[in-house]
Amino acid sequence: MSSLHTPTTPTPSADLRSRLLLGLLVALVAGPAGLLWQLSRQRPQLAVAITTWPGYEYFYLAEQEQLGRPYGLQLKVLQYSSLVDQRQAFERGDVPALATTVPEAIAICQETPQRCPLLVLVLDESRGADRIVGRAQLSGPQQLRGRRVGLERSVLGEYMLVRSFGASPPSLSQLRLQFDGPTALVKDLQAGDLDAIVTYAPHDTPLLSDPRFRVLFSSRSIPGEVVDVLAVDPAFAQRYPEDVKALVQTWWAARRFAFDNPAQAIALMAQRQQITPEEFRASEHGLNYPGPAAQNRLMTPGGPLSRSITQMSALMQASGGLHAGAPLPQLSSEFLVTP
Repeated sequence: MSSLHTPTTPTPSADLRSRLLLGLLVALVAGPAGLLWQLSRQRPQLAVAITTWPGYEYFYLAEQEQLGRPYGLQLKVLQYSSLVDQRQAFERGDVPALATTVPEAIAICQETPQRCPLLVLVLDESRGADRIVGRAQLSGPQQLRGRRVGLERSVLGEYMLVRSFGASPPSLSQLRLQFDGPTALVKDLQAGDLDAIVTYAPHDTPLLSDPRFRVLFSSRSIPGEVVDVLAVDPAFAQRYPEDVKALVQTWWAARRFAFDNPAQAIALMAQRQQITPEEFRASEHGLNYPGPAAQNRLMTPGGPLSRSITQMSALMQASGGLHAGAPLPQLSSEFLVTP
């Protein structure tokens, strides 16, 4: 991992200058992400894009506590306001890695096949933390036909909506969809401008205790389908495999830190999300964090996650959310480490 450390020689030698120049030329050929990473290797950082979600906060915890230092890694967390903004940043090559959902990883492959990500770690499985929340008088998702439904312009939101209808889902064109950011959607529902929204923790926190609304559907009903992953640019992973492995080790270090120092860790993560520690704990009740044994099972080619990706893509193609013929995200167990 010596390549992650800032050179300490005050005046670089001619040989060192030549090697740095060569590295930058290689990075220019590799595109924006490669150039940014080559530059950042002079100030040892690896940028990871996240959105507001309890499971992603462990990267922020790792950054604040400098938990990547034992692995020669300085983590830089870049916050995006929505899944779409984050996804597009990765597609542009602004960041080499992101914490995201499997549906969004599939969307990247659709929109930018050359950046189709490599999935190197399962961060969490949503078991109720993703929800469709609607007016209390609605009895279930079937009553959403013809009503105003708000969601992010993300594949995850569309997937949750389609799955909520069960065996006979409508096409997305048959629904009255209104798109906005996650915070605005909650406000629109509260104001009466929408009948239901696709939402998730912690954005939906004020809705769950409001008698005017009820949960119509959640990821608890589709276990193993709404999964969050660490996705990496495959060219970056091939060029810097030790750095990707260090990033995975840093994730596990954050999980250990939270286990050993729960009050400190939760307070820090809750403060960033602008909720109370109690609300942060509640938001995690709908999440499952797979351990090492489960990681090996999930990341096996042809295993549960691989099958889920194939089924998810087929369902979204049938509903009109995705088109056929695009590649799918690939799994790699090469970077799994024993925490």
